[in-house]
Amino acid sequence: MTPFAYLIILLACLFSGLALGFPMAFTLGASAMIVGFIYAGPRVLTIAAMQVYSGMVSLSLVALPLFVFIACLLERSGIAGELYEAIRHWLAAVPGGLAIATVAVCTVVAAMSGVAAAGVATMGIIALPIMLRYRYDKSIALAPIMAGGALGILIPPSVAAIIFGMLTHTSIGRLFAGGVIPGLILSACYMAYIGLRCHFRPNLGPAIPPEERLGVRQKLALSKGVIIPTLIIVVMLGSIFLGMASLMESAGVGSAAILASVAIRRKLSWQLFKEACYRTFMINAMVMWIIFGAKIFSTVFVDIGTAQLIRGVLTEAPVSPLTLVVFMQLSYILLGCIVEEVTMLALTIPVYAPILTACGFDPVWFGVLFIVNMQLGYLTPPFGYCLFYMKGVAPPGVSITDIYRSIWPFLLIQAAVLALVLLVPQLALWLPKVLFGLR
Repeated sequence: MTPFAYLIILLACLFSGLALGFPMAFTLGASAMIVGFIYAGPRVLTIAAMQVYSGMVSLSLVALPLFVFIACLLERSGIAGELYEAIRHWLAAVPGGLAIATVAVCTVVAAMSGVAAAGVATMGIIALPIMLRYRYDKSIALAPIMAGGALGILIPPSVAAIIFGMLTHTSIGRLFAGGVIPGLILSACYMAYIGLRCHFRPNLGPAIPPEERLGVRQKLALSKGVIIPTLIIVVMLGSIFLGMASLMESAGVGSAAILASVAIRRKLSWQLFKEACYRTFMINAMVMWIIFGAKIFSTVFVDIGTAQLIRGVLTEAPVSPLTLVVFMQLSYILLGCIVEEVTMLALTIPVYAPILTACGFDPVWFGVLFIVNMQLGYLTPPFGYCLFYMKGVAPPGVSITDIYRSIWPFLLIQAAVLALVLLVPQLALWLPKVLFGLR
C-alpha cells in the first residue's frame, strides 16, 4: 500500500475511536498499533515497547509530578486566597478592580503551578462569589478567571513546555524563558481590557463602596500574603534561570518550599497532604498514558511514510516559510477545539519539525507559539478545558452559555498576542538569549 493509504487507515482508526468515546491515550496507541501491524507485522510490538520505555525514563518528566503537586497544594492551602485579599483591597476603588485582581493572582498562581486547572479552580472558588456579590456582570466575572487560569500553560514552570520540550528535544529552560514575556503581555492586556471596559461602563464591574474599603494600614497588613508566593516564584524560577539548579532540582525545592509555607501557616494536615498526593498521582498517570500513546503514534506515523508525504506537499507549495508557519498555527487552532496538546504534538511534530529546521526557524519560538495556541484551545468552545473547569466550580446560577459568551473578547486578545509573537519572534527569543546565550 502507498503512504497515503496508510494515512487514511490511520486517521480512520483515530477518529473512529474518538467518536466512540474511547480515552485519548488508548485511541492514539491502538490506532497506531493497528496500522503498524499491517505495515510491519509483529515488529510493531517491539517499536511500542521501546517508545513506552523511552517515555518512562525521560528525565524531563521527573519534574512534572512535582509541579502538579505544587498546583494541588495551592488549590487547597489558602495561599492564593490571602494573595487575592491583598490585591483586591488595594484595587478596591478601581472599576473592575476585583476582576483585575483576579488576573493578577492567576498570573502569580501560574508562576507557581504550571497548569491551567490551579488558577481556574482556585479563583473560581475564591473570587467568583465575591464578584457576583458586588453585582459584577457575568461577562466580566467569569472570563478573567478562565483566561487568567490559562496563563498557567504559558508562564513558567509550564507543564506544557515540559511536554513540548520532551517530545521535540528542545531545551526546557529556554522554553520557560521564552514564555515569560508573552505571558506577561497577555496578563497586562487582560487587565487593560477589563480596566478600560469597566471605566466606560462602570455597571459591568462596580468599584467596592467607600464604606467597605480598608485604610492604608490594614492594606499593608494584608500585603504579607504576597510574601510567600513571591519567595516561591523567586526560588523556583530564579534557580533555573540563574543556572543554580536543574529543572528537576527546582521542582523539588519548590515543592519543599510550598510544603513548608503551608506548615508555617498551620494548614498542613495528613488529609490535605493525602488529597494533594492522590490528585497528583491521577493527573500524572493520565499525562503519562497520553505520552505513551503519542510516542507510539508519532513513531508509526513516520515509519509508514506519511510524514514524508505531507512534508513534501508542504515544502513544495508556492508559499513563503512564514506562511507555512501561519498554516501550522491555523491547524493548531482547529485541532485545539477537539483534542489536547500531547495529541496535537503526536499528530503534527513528525511533519512540522523537519520543515521548521529546513527553514531555519528557532524551535523555542515555535514552541512558544504552540503553547500560546494551546491557551486558545483551552478557552475555545465547545471542548476548552478551562470552560469545563469553570463550570465545575461556578455557582448554580452560572450556565455553560454564560461561560461561552463571556470568553470571546479574551479569545480575540489571545489571538492578537499570538499574531504579535508570530510577527516579532524576539518577544519569545530575547530572554532565552540573555539568560542562556546564543544557541
